[in-house]
Amino acid sequence: MYPAAALVARIPPRPFACSTKESKIIYIVAVAPEATERMQLETERLILRSFREEDVDVMAQLFANPDFMRFSLGVFTERKQTVAFIEKVIGWDRAGIPSQFAVVPRGEEAVIGYCGFFHHAEVPGEIEIGYRLDPDYWNRGLITEAARAVRDHGFADLKLTRVISLIHPENILSRRVAEKNGLKVEKEITFRGFPTLVYAITCEEWLANRDAS
Repeated sequence: MYPAAALVARIPPRPFACSTKESKIIYIVAVAPEATERMQLETERLILRSFREEDVDVMAQLFANPDFMRFSLGVFTERKQTVAFIEKVIGWDRAGIPSQFAVVPRGEEAVIGYCGFFHHAEVPGEIEIGYRLDPDYWNRGLITEAARAVRDHGFADLKLTRVISLIHPENILSRRVAEKNGLKVEKEITFRGFPTLVYAITCEEWLANRDAS
């Protein structure tokens, strides 16, 4: 069991209105409120930490991997694309906006993917839990573990009212991750030119599932 997290400073109030009883959430470690760029979650097998500028090289290799980028707009062919991704999520961190975490296995140094929150202009008002994992680490339940910790952090600490995941209908692995973590298909949309399932869970549904378990 890990202690509940300290609240992150400067969280914008607009999307967050979920009132919860005393949190029983595990997997989260406290950080100093003034150091949002060092926010960190922990699970049994993973460390989820904020991205750093020095993560560009390893992430550039992952973004160039067709399996890692499956069901996306394509691989990153230039390093500046990875730099832009890292700068964007670091900027969210520093602004106190829910952001992405680098996924690092316990006992290892290398980043093997990401899991956290995305904000898309195409779906205003929604916050997505998005994730990708190095194919060498697939089929171990790691990304499910990471996504569960991010979901719990979003509801228990950031007071989100709901989260979604945007998943291509043929992306069976990602669909299973969402379903294992209590998200259900709400509708199908076109997102960036592709058919996309909107998986969703509200804070109330999360509380009900937690209390029933």
